[in-house]
Amino acid sequence: MIEYRAYHKTRPAKRGSAGRAVRKKEKARAGAPKSSWGRMRMIAWIAAGLLAIGSTGVAFASAYSWLTRSSLFTVRTVDMNRCEYVSLEEVWAIVRGGGSGILWSVPSNVIARRLSAHPWVRSVSVRKSFPDRLVVRIQERTPVAMVNLDVLHYLDEEGRPFKRLTAYDPKNLAIVTGFSREEILRKDPVTMRNLQKTLDLLRGVEAGSLRQNVSEVHFDAQDGYTVVTRDAGLQLKVGTMDVKEAIRRIETAMPKISGMTRSSGIADLKTEGRVFMRSGE
Repeated sequence: MIEYRAYHKTRPAKRGSAGRAVRKKEKARAGAPKSSWGRMRMIAWIAAGLLAIGSTGVAFASAYSWLTRSSLFTVRTVDMNRCEYVSLEEVWAIVRGGGSGILWSVPSNVIARRLSAHPWVRSVSVRKSFPDRLVVRIQERTPVAMVNLDVLHYLDEEGRPFKRLTAYDPKNLAIVTGFSREEILRKDPVTMRNLQKTLDLLRGVEAGSLRQNVSEVHFDAQDGYTVVTRDAGLQLKVGTMDVKEAIRRIETAMPKISGMTRSSGIADLKTEGRVFMRSGE
């Protein structure tokens, strides 16, 4: 029997495998420093960005502090439209009491709200005009009559009592009567409608032959309207008819009444085309 000596033969490596393994090891050794360098660069960029943001924030804070304190922006001019009852001094007093006087810090809405509380102000707008000007535009109320609410008040064209009369206020307007204080202050719809009609009648007759010669316009739910003249105290009774018709009848009757011997007392105009005169009640 022939015996063969057994031996293990080493398997040959594939071509190129050894080279690739060497290269992988070299890359691994070379890659570690490069990866660390990349992280350091990233950290540096982040730090630079944070520094830039911080510097910008500080710059903005400094700029804001300068803007809100600089005398360059102190309010020096109030550009206000011409008003009859609201003075520039009153507006300045509100502006000075509303803050530091620096235009950036002036609260426009607060100033507008305070001006709206003025009895003569119907509407107001306030805006800033840099660097040092405040623009104020006011629309005033127009008094058309007086009404007695325990004390006399002015009435505007919408029938709103807006100012209590003092000893210094002119009292040359006609007075509206027949309305209670409680009804007007609670703005009862029926009362406000009748009050508006009374004011329409007043405006109508004052635009005609009774210009500046109306002392009183009285309203009564049953008897209607009575217009009283200023010069002779003549009472023109037109009843509950439509306001335009009442104005027309007064305009038609006044030339006839002026030619009468007795032009005082009561003139009843409730009948179309007729004027009934009688002595005062």
